[in-house]
Amino acid sequence: MYQKIDSIKDRRIVLARALKTRSGRESRGQVLLEGERILDWAIDRDVAVDFVLLADPPAGEIVEKYAARDIEVFVVSGGIQKKVTGTNYVIPVVAVGRPSPPHAESSSDFVVVLDGVKDFGNIGTIIRTCQAFGVQEVIGTSGDFDVYYRKTIEASRGSVFSARVDRFENRSDTIAYLRERGYQIVVTSPRGTGLQGQLQLRQGPVALIVGNESEGAGPEFEQQADHVIRIPMSADIESLNVGVATGISVYEIRLKQVLTMIEQQIKSTLGRELNVAGMLVRRALDVELRKVSALSSRHVIFMMVLRCDQTMTVPQMCRQFGLLETEADRFLHPLIGAGLVNHGKELELTSTGEETLVKLWFTIEATEKRILSDFTAEESAALMRRLRRIQARCTEMVSGGPSSNPQTSARADPQDGSMQL
Repeated sequence: MYQKIDSIKDRRIVLARALKTRSGRESRGQVLLEGERILDWAIDRDVAVDFVLLADPPAGEIVEKYAARDIEVFVVSGGIQKKVTGTNYVIPVVAVGRPSPPHAESSSDFVVVLDGVKDFGNIGTIIRTCQAFGVQEVIGTSGDFDVYYRKTIEASRGSVFSARVDRFENRSDTIAYLRERGYQIVVTSPRGTGLQGQLQLRQGPVALIVGNESEGAGPEFEQQADHVIRIPMSADIESLNVGVATGISVYEIRLKQVLTMIEQQIKSTLGRELNVAGMLVRRALDVELRKVSALSSRHVIFMMVLRCDQTMTVPQMCRQFGLLETEADRFLHPLIGAGLVNHGKELELTSTGEETLVKLWFTIEATEKRILSDFTAEESAALMRRLRRIQARCTEMVSGGPSSNPQTSARADPQDGSMQL
């Protein structure tokens, strides 16, 4: 079940000790996993574990736990274990693992750039917060940026193992990378001329630049930025903790980015077209939505259309969604009751409704990817073209003449083609 190591010169002990330093981790492509909880986080995120070191005497269930995964288990004295971890106390479980390298073949639609952020706890908190809002990529702007310190791993609760973490040697190289890939560069700074809540984004990828609490982001970023913004605060507070500030900015800017994308794409992407072909897509979406929300796909479609149109009367809603006026109140009840839609003279989406739409968008997007998982990009594009031709022809038949704008005509009945997956 396990072997014993008695010498500090054993090659595995020498390797584990070397991984306490950034240079040791970089040269070997391996990391030291200190503690059972950190090791379990790494395993859950598919980090390849080379071997485990257990302090003597080892607990039998711990030995079996890792041996059952075909991981080599070695037992060492408490003194050797302290040498490995560099602590004056014994950490019972230590391991050596190999995280996956960054996925350099593609770029993300939202990245967070940490410029001069050195605190290990803040870095871990930021990575965990980013993943909570669907942001997978974090970039450092100096050669010594490293997320595999124990404190960083703990603060991220293992999120560092599933994040895409890149780094550049300096700010200039970072800016060149962002510009080459078309990112809108948004810098948070107390010197920002605009408030974060007033930020106007164009459609496209976004790079949020945050600096440390004492100096902020470097002047090179402010000079190259598309937007330099600040978070409004009480005059009594000079600055926020960088982890807290980044969480606020990621949430609000991500919200704006997704809303911009929805507004631009809702009328032309997959869901609208596939709903013409049948109800199976809606049923599949309903299954996924039930896991995270009480709303149906029909409610989500309505909220999307309302987001684009801004306002709508109840009769218009009934016509577009094939509802009888006697059914309108029942259809609107869960939306109004949850504060997602206001019902005055006209219907309009509330700010809570917009936030809910953004949160549900990730489920919708994942469903689309699952539906098209067997399609190539070319096949997906060809499917879209054919569905639009079908819509145009049906519109001609219904209207009694050629349609000058097939997409606009198909828009007349969202039940036949407005669902955005």
